[in-house]
Amino acid sequence: MKVALIGYGYWGINLAKAIDNTVGYELINIFDEHADRVSEAKKLYDFEIKNSLDEVLSSNIDAVFIATPPATHYDIAKQALEANKHIFVEKPFTLNLDDAYKLINLAEKKNLKYMVDHIFLYSEPIKYLKQNLDKFGDIVYINARRINLGLFQYSTDVIWDLAVHDLAIIDYLVGLDIEKVSVFKRKYKDFPNEAIASINMELKNGVVVSVDVSWLSPVKVREMIIGGTNMSAVYDDTKSSQIEIYDAGIVLEKDLTKNELYQHMVQYKYADSSSPELPDRQSLNNAVEHFKEYVENDCEPITSKQSIINVIKALEIISKV
Repeated sequence: MKVALIGYGYWGINLAKAIDNTVGYELINIFDEHADRVSEAKKLYDFEIKNSLDEVLSSNIDAVFIATPPATHYDIAKQALEANKHIFVEKPFTLNLDDAYKLINLAEKKNLKYMVDHIFLYSEPIKYLKQNLDKFGDIVYINARRINLGLFQYSTDVIWDLAVHDLAIIDYLVGLDIEKVSVFKRKYKDFPNEAIASINMELKNGVVVSVDVSWLSPVKVREMIIGGTNMSAVYDDTKSSQIEIYDAGIVLEKDLTKNELYQHMVQYKYADSSSPELPDRQSLNNAVEHFKEYVENDCEPITSKQSIINVIKALEIISKV
């Protein structure tokens, strides 16, 4: 499958490696508005240099990988679809729901494939959790922290940059139909976008969710705790053993005496923890390979139309609070 990569910044570098390492792809072109970035790419990959996006889209390619700033996703994806190319778009798919629907409708009208890179849905730990979630009993809560001393972005805020990952995971595991939400968020000095946020949600299925994101932390944390009535898990993307399973569920004591009626206590069953052995596969490689299968075999992607819509809808709700 002949493809082009648009954008050779931080994530474009990773995408180029993943495409190059995946059997069945031919990376025909890497395009970036900054000539020095194209020169850097040329040191590693053999491709024909194009002078404009129009030249790239008019070339003999099947699909386009888009790794540009979020504010440009809609326009570039629209041009690619109009040129009859399948699209793989870095998160977020678009910066509003209306634009997302426009791209989806255009793609479906032209019978073209579209996929967003909610990368963690293709990770081995999240795959494991999805496959084993029924063992957890009823999911009571999900707590997530995604913080680091990060790169401040002018085209989006920390919620659209970082919380999008956790929202995509939550939607994949338990759904993302929001009943209530509260948000604390703050900017840093004179920077125009929020750099720190704490999101608290109650979903319509009863699951309580908290998500903390920040560009201001001196340490990098990528942690999600999932609490069920039978079992719980800690997913930590920064550790070698990324999943820790605890055979400990939450028990609400119901058989209360008269004197205990005013003292409802949550009791915990404590047990040993274990870490499942997972395949040694990179999330991005999985996603890039899945896109090829999606285009060639018409299989339904994990990051389907509904995943795109659910996550952007949640981001809009959170942003308006």
